[in-house]
Parts: sequence; C-alpha cells; structure tokens
Amino acid sequence: MNADFETMVDQAIAKCKTLSESDARHFVEHGWVVVKGAVPRRIAEEVVACAWRELEERGIKKDDPETWKEEPYIRTGCPPNIHIMASRGDKEAARQKLKIRTRYGLPPESPFLQDVAPRALGAQVDCVGGWERVDAPEQIALPDSLAVNLCSDDSKLGEEGWRSAVAPGWHKDGWHYRHFLDSPQQGLLLGYIFSDLLPESGGTQMCVDSIGVVARFLARYPEGIHPDTVFSYIKPYMVKECSRFMELTGEAGDLAIMHPYMVHRVAGNDSGRARFGQFPSIKLSQPMRFRREDRGDYSLAELVVLKELGQLTHLDFSEEADYAKYPREDITPPPSRTDEEKREIEIELYEELRRMASTEPQWVQDMWPERERP
Repeated sequence: MNADFETMVDQAIAKCKTLSESDARHFVEHGWVVVKGAVPRRIAEEVVACAWRELEERGIKKDDPETWKEEPYIRTGCPPNIHIMASRGDKEAARQKLKIRTRYGLPPESPFLQDVAPRALGAQVDCVGGWERVDAPEQIALPDSLAVNLCSDDSKLGEEGWRSAVAPGWHKDGWHYRHFLDSPQQGLLLGYIFSDLLPESGGTQMCVDSIGVVARFLARYPEGIHPDTVFSYIKPYMVKECSRFMELTGEAGDLAIMHPYMVHRVAGNDSGRARFGQFPSIKLSQPMRFRREDRGDYSLAELVVLKELGQLTHLDFSEEADYAKYPREDITPPPSRTDEEKREIEIELYEELRRMASTEPQWVQDMWPERERP
C-alpha cells in the first residue's frame, strides 16, 4: 500500500467508535473480521434455547442426533421477545419503538439491535462509514429467524473438497437487485454466531480473495449486471480464480462482518455439533462512492474496493455510471416472479449475454452455444 492509501485507512479508522484498530485493519486487509462479544452471550444462549424449543415441537430432539437427519439445514422463527422495552422502563420510548416496528413491518417482539447489542450495530456502522450512511438504522433489529445447520453432508465433494470451484453453492448474495460496483442494497454481509462454532462444524465457507474478483467483474460494467447473470457467472468462472478459502469460526455472541463482494457457501456439518447463526445484511442510504473530495470520508468497505482494484486514491466509476439510465433498482427474486416478469427478464438476459460476448467470451459460449443461438 502507498502512503496516500495508508493515510486514508488511518483517517477511516480514527472515525470508528466501536471497532478496535486491529479489527478495522483486518477488515480492510482481508475483507472480513469477527467482532468478539458483539452480542451479549446471555442473549445468544436465550436465542438458541428458543430454537431448540421450536425444534423439539417439530420432533427434532436436542439429545437425539438421529432426529437431526430429518431436517439437516432448517430455519426457525427465533429469536424470542427479549423484553427490551420493559427493561428500559420508558413507556414513551416503548410507544415510539412500536410505531417504528409497525411502519417497517417488523415483528412486535423483534428486539432493536441498538438496545440489545449496541456493539453489533456499532461495528456495522463503523464499516460503512457512519450512522448516516445506513438506511434506517433505527429499524435494524436482531435477526428474527435462525439458520440451523444440524448435520448437512459434504461427503461427495471429492478430494479437493469445498476448497474448489466445483463445490456446489458458491454465490454472492443479492438475488433481488441489479448489481453495480456501488450497489447500496447490500452494504455488508453479516454472520451472527449464536452457538460456539468450532472448525469443521458448519461455519460459512468463504473465498477470501473473491472480493477482488467480484470488484473487477463489476467495474467492467458501469451499466450493471442482472442478478441472474451474476449467479450463473460466480460458479465456476469466478471461484476458479480464487485460491484462498477459509471457514467461519467463533464463539456464541461473536459477529462476523464480511464485505458484500465475499463469495461464500453453506458448509457441510458432520461434527455432531449443531450450529446456530443468521446471515442478514444491511442496506446503505446511498450508493458507495469511490471518488470523495475529502479522502478522509471513505468508508472501510469502500477502501477495500479501491485496494482490490489497485486504485489507491480514487476511482471514476461513479462518473461513468449513468444513474438515470441504470437506476440502482430492486428486481423481483426468481421464486416471486410473475409469468410476465419471467418473459421480460428472459429478453433482458439475452441482450446482456450479447453485450458480454466480447468481454466474457468463454462464459457466453458455455451459456449460449452456437447451436442454440437464434
């Protein structure tokens, strides 16, 4: 890194109110960090206890691993009401919080993150550059469901195992929006760890060096890329460019913060230990910016992109991107698309393939063989 970039990193870290200097530097260098004790352990334990109660009602017994095979990877409706409003003893504050929950369609019992886990919220805010850059931070709540990995199986992956482009499931999150280098729909990928997560126990698996691969891909297309195209391109065309793979580990109450460009996959879990976690994201109030007049205003997440692209002071992407012609729009996810939307998207994907034929020829050839071309 050059001196200018180091100065920008120092300035961004100086504004962090929750992240330690070492955690912030780790995020910039590697694109991820595990924040220790971000959620109080007692809350993590309560969430897991609630999940087991729900699983027991479905016939999945905590003390009978044979029953875990019925639904190896499932979601539960936790967490429970943690009674945060009653504990604060402020009736007017409780009424205001209920209004916010109603306005944003949050469950009435969903605990606000700033009340139950301020370190978790503060660490996220630090990574994206401040409270004002988060979309509606006051509505961010503890995740209202859990991803439970009881005994999923990776035994058929072969000698290379999950550290391979051919392993199933590699993806970049974001099937609901058009992908730009500066997309605001996903500011961070988060991993709440609610149970102690040892190695080879179902921790999310990451292509650590995928952030640069994704950044270079998106930088080539200031007009944006449809999410269906992104998903079909990720595996194996992006993953095969990666060589650094890691699995997520941590203790109950830790929070993993990953750059939104991190390619990852659900892990197998044959450890005999159940894994409880959740993997939401936060939305930015505005697109990321890669050319700021005050270089001290870059967020840690923006600095990761500049570093990976080798643009150590600025990038003129925002000037090339036509916001009027290519809005940072949401797109209906595949399961919810109407027949009319499916037809429109088929046409859009066809045109996108034609545009990408010169820049990604092998991928287009594989996706659209000569014999199938109209």
